[in-house]
Amino acid sequence: MSKGKDKSKKLSPEALTRVAAMFSLFSEPVRLAILQELQQGERCVNDLVALLGLSQAHVSRQLSILHDGGLLARERKGTQAIYSIVDPIVFTLCEEVCGKLARDAKAEAAVKFGN
Repeated sequence: MSKGKDKSKKLSPEALTRVAAMFSLFSEPVRLAILQELQQGERCVNDLVALLGLSQAHVSRQLSILHDGGLLARERKGTQAIYSIVDPIVFTLCEEVCGKLARDAKAEAAVKFGN
């Protein structure tokens, strides 16, 4: 599944399930928005609620999913829960996907406008 590695090596069903679970963490736009905000640095739930304009319950639910998936760290400071990104794979995956989307848009524009 990865570029540059032995293509004959297949993942077990259990490994494929884990890969699918990791990708599912990126399948919700609110989670992507949270990750985008956390790219600037750690934030508490209330900060994210204000930045995203969403309910505290919804933001907290998505933070829990990202935390349980191993992408975020959660630290208690008094009554606040502070979240930060712990796995740099977030940035790598987002860069790769954004690069693909940019290439697709460029190709589509070339077809539309005959470039």
